[in-house]
Amino acid sequence: MEDMHARARVLRIVLVVTGLFILAGAAVWWGRPIYRHYKEQRFLRMADEFLKAGDTRKGLLSLRQAQAANPRNVETARRLAELLTSLNSPLALGWWRRVVELNPTPENRFHLVAAALILERPPYPIASQTLQEMARAGETNLARFHTLASQLALQTRRIPEAVFHLERATQLDPTNLVMRLNLAALQVQHSDPEIARPAREALVQLSETGNDPHLRLLALRSLVAISLVRNEADAAERFSRELLQLPGATFSDKVQHLSVLVAAGRPETNAWLQQLQQETGTNTAHITQLAGWLIDRQRARDALVWLETIPISLRTNPPLTLAVSDALLALQDWQGLTAWLTPQNWEDQEPMRLTLLMRAAREQGRRDLAQGYWRRVLDWPGGRGEILAAVAQLLEKWGWHPEMDEVLWALVRRAPWHEWAWEILIKKRYEAGDTAGLFQIYSARIDARPNSLEVKNNLAALGLLLQRDLDRCRRLAREVYLADTNNPVGVSTYAFALYQQGDMSTAVHLLDQLPAEAKNRPEIAPYVAIILAHAGRVEEARKYAASAQPDKLLPEERRLLQQALNAPTGSSG
Repeated sequence: MEDMHARARVLRIVLVVTGLFILAGAAVWWGRPIYRHYKEQRFLRMADEFLKAGDTRKGLLSLRQAQAANPRNVETARRLAELLTSLNSPLALGWWRRVVELNPTPENRFHLVAAALILERPPYPIASQTLQEMARAGETNLARFHTLASQLALQTRRIPEAVFHLERATQLDPTNLVMRLNLAALQVQHSDPEIARPAREALVQLSETGNDPHLRLLALRSLVAISLVRNEADAAERFSRELLQLPGATFSDKVQHLSVLVAAGRPETNAWLQQLQQETGTNTAHITQLAGWLIDRQRARDALVWLETIPISLRTNPPLTLAVSDALLALQDWQGLTAWLTPQNWEDQEPMRLTLLMRAAREQGRRDLAQGYWRRVLDWPGGRGEILAAVAQLLEKWGWHPEMDEVLWALVRRAPWHEWAWEILIKKRYEAGDTAGLFQIYSARIDARPNSLEVKNNLAALGLLLQRDLDRCRRLAREVYLADTNNPVGVSTYAFALYQQGDMSTAVHLLDQLPAEAKNRPEIAPYVAIILAHAGRVEEARKYAASAQPDKLLPEERRLLQQALNAPTGSSG
């Protein structure tokens, strides 16, 4: 009996201990999210405190730690994106893309486009791609869409398109005076004085209206910019001085006033520059902007002398590290650039530092060292690819196209969701007439987008042109056709595959079912002409050949078209 009681006591003890372990485990398990939330909130509070105190580096670090504690917090990602944009950081676009990934609303896409229009260089691939995606999704019935599309068109010097989008934005939001102001700012550039004159009068009237201070600011900014473009220095100075008197004038307006004073040839230009240099204090965004203004105006030496007066503790942190590098780069001081960069570590922007070191080493004839830096850039293991996108922008600025290709390939292999990078690779291969290179790109791209009909179709068409991987390409052409038998591009590719296999009657039948306007599309017409010519309908084929755009055809397409039109009737490919 005692043994039974003893065993019972032992069993109770085991059960109690086991229960305690279970409770402890549960406490740890359920407590993990609570602890992560606590860490996230603590880092966010620290970020607020650091940024309020003007310590951008520690504020940025705290935001990154908060994001690491909760990678799916869209507001933290948004704060990172906003801060990096204000610092003109090459990483900003990556964070705006992360915001869109976490919460793909039109408003977040608009933020991405707006940032891209500031941070990218022409032709603004990310801004263009995002607007195209929104157009395909039917998100064009918003005034903000057309406002940004107008800005993109304006920055790529497509004035009629910019006017069209702003007129559409005004129709969608007729009470928005800002839209009307922007439209007037475009119309004032019109070559017809009957359009330009009233537009300028409207801007002047808005600049004098006291009811809306924000509208006055915008109108005066437009008048300053337009006057500078027209070399009307006195008018630009008058408008700029009015602008600086308004409470909402920004540091950017003050930097713009520097350009106005230079245009007017005013002797007080340097005094104003010195005032702004003192005003920047420890504000890294303002320091970077003013240094950039000097560098852009071939005053890199002045920028460097001034930057060297900034405390080293501030100067060796982003974005000022890059500002100093830009000055040394503009001066082509390769030894100075090497000495500046070598002892540093730019953490998540390290590939940018290595790229600059690679440039300095190459300019000094140290090819092996340069290659070593470059390999480290391409093999960089960290992040989601955003820094490689920034490196690609830098290489494009330098005109280093082979290296840009290499880094874009590294980017899409690591982060295939960067559609703009694929598009640049594709565009460059098309411009070079490199069909084999295009086939290589689409062969890689289909792994990233295996269900995309567009990617399948393009890979199939390229393979058929090159006579490569024919079984797969014919299968893909059939899959695309069966997925949408009304898609003219898919129909033409499948017809081309059938024609190559000798099934002329089915190929011709498929093409005959297409509407005339579809068959005359430049990307379809060459294939219609090739097939119809070999089917004996040469005169009809010549009409479609006339719709092709020879300068946009690949070499294989041009060759096949010429052969088809010159071949004996009734022959097959």
